[in-house]
Amino acid sequence: MRQFPTPILLLLFSLWVTGPIDDASMQSAWADEAAVDPVTRYIPDDAMAAIIVTPSEWLNSPMLEMFPLEIMRVQMTEQFGIDPFDIGEIRTIVSLDPTTMQPAFGSITKLTGEIDFGKVRAAIDAREDMVQVDGHETYPMNGPPGTVIAMIDDETLYAGTANLLPRMLDAENGSGKLPSLLRTMNSDSGVKIAILTEQVRPMIGPVAMQNAHHLAPDLQALAEIPGLIDAIKVEVGLLDSTGRLRVALIGTDEVAAQRIQSILIDSMSAARSLGIAEMNRSLAGSGESPAMREATNAYANRIADMVMESLQPQLDGDEVAIETQSQASFATTGVLVGLLLPAVQAARTAARRMSMSNNMKQVGLALHNYHSAFRQLPPSAITDEDGKPLLSWRVAILSFIEEQALYQQFRLDEPWDSEHNLPLSKQLPAVYSAPNTQTPPGTTVMQAVV
Repeated sequence: MRQFPTPILLLLFSLWVTGPIDDASMQSAWADEAAVDPVTRYIPDDAMAAIIVTPSEWLNSPMLEMFPLEIMRVQMTEQFGIDPFDIGEIRTIVSLDPTTMQPAFGSITKLTGEIDFGKVRAAIDAREDMVQVDGHETYPMNGPPGTVIAMIDDETLYAGTANLLPRMLDAENGSGKLPSLLRTMNSDSGVKIAILTEQVRPMIGPVAMQNAHHLAPDLQALAEIPGLIDAIKVEVGLLDSTGRLRVALIGTDEVAAQRIQSILIDSMSAARSLGIAEMNRSLAGSGESPAMREATNAYANRIADMVMESLQPQLDGDEVAIETQSQASFATTGVLVGLLLPAVQAARTAARRMSMSNNMKQVGLALHNYHSAFRQLPPSAITDEDGKPLLSWRVAILSFIEEQALYQQFRLDEPWDSEHNLPLSKQLPAVYSAPNTQTPPGTTVMQAVV
């Protein structure tokens, strides 16, 4: 595999893990000394975010029984030389330099079987120019500057920026904010994500507020949340036949947490109303019978009520958490999705058809307005003095589809592919696009009878 993206490499193993690891071997794999804290191993005190994937919590769950585990095992083994049944745990962390605000990232993967490091390096197209980092042989790989891959020992693989490798290996019993945050999380979670937002809050808070106008009016309060939180915790687990998801936002104080809870409750209610209203608008133009529209509306309301009830944010001091559990297996979920896919596809097709219809209506209105202004319809082409076509009628009506600024940039005495006009010709107005058809950049299906 060539040009494999580094961020995908760091998470690939967690997405493809498919085999059992017993608890005893997992404990010995992480630490040779009892003094090492298995919760915070490899988590530096100054780290900003951590993702810990423990697939051994997932693999025997009935919720995965319909997944193509055998196929994924073969694919992973053939591509990377790693049997996913041997993967025990993956720890990925992100650290931010407080001076330069440049991120560093690293991922350590623990296995119970040996790694074919040569095959891994070939799969990700790592270079041959080996560099020693903290006594380990590292090999540069595609990604941000300084990204390397290394074998720590026969069962441990590192991928990430070189400067983070020694710091991750030295981290054993962290006392910083991120290690402390991880200790408050459920040890049974198959996936744990912890993020500290204090360092970036001064940046992301104002940016979120500046872009609040892009949200629906009833949802704009959501832009306040980035400025109110110190940390985020996400826990995902598959225990027996139960799936569990918990997302917690930790406020800067208890007052901030109360505000976060209020915003989430109001926004969920607003999102429910907006979603139902949008669905009903789509149904109104779908051609479905009144009885079918009524039944669909009743189903949507019932499901929305169930979702709202299960996702109510709970307040505990400075922490606001949304937690949900499901007894339905992934297999059942897959069946439900399969049943709903035709309806979803039909809705998408109807929406695209309506979008294209609206585009054509706008073009038709533009032609009428052109006629009102010039007492004639636009010619099929803007020509030079000799009658040679230069630009199409689509340029002539730009002013009538709210594209006056683009129209004024065109040189009407030059052809469409002149040095000046060619870049402008590739700026296709949205009204000329066709949602149901993929066309090369700068081209359109909007034609005219000549």
